[in-house]
Amino acid sequence: MRFALPFLLLLLPACAEEVEPPVAAPAAVPDGTLVTDYGGGPAPVARYLRLPDGRAVRVEDAPAPPAEPADPVARGPEVEEAAPPPAARRRGGRAIGTGTAFAVTQAGLAVTNAHVVSGCSQVVDEQGRAVRVVAADRVRDLALIDTGRPFASVVRFRPQAAVDLGETVLVFGYPYGQALGTGLNVTNGIVTGLAGPGGDSSRFQMNAAVQPGNSGGPAVDDAGQLLGVAVGRLNDIAVLRATGSLPQGINFAIRAAEVERFLAAQGVAPARGRTGAGTGARAVSAAVAPAVFQILCRG
Repeated sequence: MRFALPFLLLLLPACAEEVEPPVAAPAAVPDGTLVTDYGGGPAPVARYLRLPDGRAVRVEDAPAPPAEPADPVARGPEVEEAAPPPAARRRGGRAIGTGTAFAVTQAGLAVTNAHVVSGCSQVVDEQGRAVRVVAADRVRDLALIDTGRPFASVVRFRPQAAVDLGETVLVFGYPYGQALGTGLNVTNGIVTGLAGPGGDSSRFQMNAAVQPGNSGGPAVDDAGQLLGVAVGRLNDIAVLRATGSLPQGINFAIRAAEVERFLAAQGVAPARGRTGAGTGARAVSAAVAPAVFQILCRG
């Protein structure tokens, strides 16, 4: 079945208690995939283009559109991603968004999405302990944070960061912030595609359920080793309007290879190999859960 209208992708921002009114989309942009950055809720606060050659260019820095812009159907799908500037999320010192993070060193360094910690006057864990943002990469949508406390276990990486079609994936996180309680949530599925929207090779597709608040959570294989970082899913309402059909299980994660490159740039070498706890959802959950925690963005 073929559809002429473009899909919309909603990447998982940290759940927000309050948001600004939506910002109107730019009137015209050059050919490419239009990406809308979100600041912890449905209010768009910045935009950039993912060009056909793979580059990400902020809309205000993008070259002028052609005199006769290409037909929207001929351009890439319109997508929405999350990585707001600081001014978009200030709300008087209280929690304005939540996300998920996971330890990669026993000394307390952890990984999450950049959009989860962007624009926060303070980042804390679920117990209110301060978390320091060490580095953030808005293009990859990854951030390295320092919790300042030790971890008994970490999420381990594969000896070689590859993702295979059809393999098992488990996603850990805190969907919808604390609305469902403070307990860790795990969902399972398989790798259903080896690229993200528009053929983005830095992502892969899975049918393990993810929701706002899962942002930054680890997606691991059936041995507990990192496959990627949960980052988004198709926007159900946008796809329904465009096609008349609700998408089912179309979710995305940032590949572990991208996480490794990001960590290497910060001088961090993650642990590799199996957890030693066996395979299967129960054993993997027991091994991975102690390394995963919730983080809150305060305005």
